[in-house]
Amino acid sequence: MSELVANNVDLTPEQYLLIDLLWDEGPLTQQEIAIQMQKDKNSITKLIDGLQRKGYVVRKIDSDDRRKNMVHVTAMGQGKKQEITRIAIDAADKILSGIPEEELICATEVLSKLNKKMKKLLQK
Repeated sequence: MSELVANNVDLTPEQYLLIDLLWDEGPLTQQEIAIQMQKDKNSITKLIDGLQRKGYVVRKIDSDDRRKNMVHVTAMGQGKKQEITRIAIDAADKILSGIPEEELICATEVLSKLNKKMKKLLQK
C-alpha cells in the first residue's frame, strides 16, 4: 500500500514512511528515526536529506543537547501527509469495493488471529 501511495505523490516508500512516523511521533532525533525504521544512520541521513531538499522536513538543533538534530515535519510536509492520507483512503476504497461486508469482517478476524499468533511466536 505504501508503494501505491508513494508512487502517486512523488515520494519513495521510505520517505512516505518517515513523514508518517514524524506525523505520528512528532520531532525525533536521527538516531530515534533509525531505530524505529530499522535502518542504519547513513540510510536515514540520505532519506532526511531528500525530504529536506523537497521542503518536507527540517533539522533543528536540540535545545537540550546541541549535539543532536531533531527532525521536524514542515507545513509543506504536513500538507503532503494530508494528500497522502486522502490518496491512501481512495486506494483502499477501490481495493475493497465489490467485496461483501461479511467477507471483509471474516478476513479481518482471520488476520487478527494470525497477528496474535505471530506475536506469541516472536515473544518466545
